Amino acid sequence: MADESGPRPPIRFPLSRATLARSPGGFRELGTTALARSLGLADDTLYGHWCRRCEGIWWGLPLEAACPACGHRGS
Repeated sequence: MADESGPRPPIRFPLSRATLARSPGGFRELGTTALARSLGLADDTLYGHWCRRCEGIWWGLPLEAACPACGHRGS
């Protein structure tokens, strides 16, 4: 017995309609860490990290944890 009605529409995840809180004017660019600059790494090899305190993105190596602007670590 085959279903002749055709494909069903996808079931949406409940949070797909939720919007995230945004800072006024978007996010801030906080710069690159001193370690990444001293190693002379290309921009496409760096990872973006979010600083909740500064509400911005900073760039560095994957295991770096301190924001270069304020020094905040973790959440």
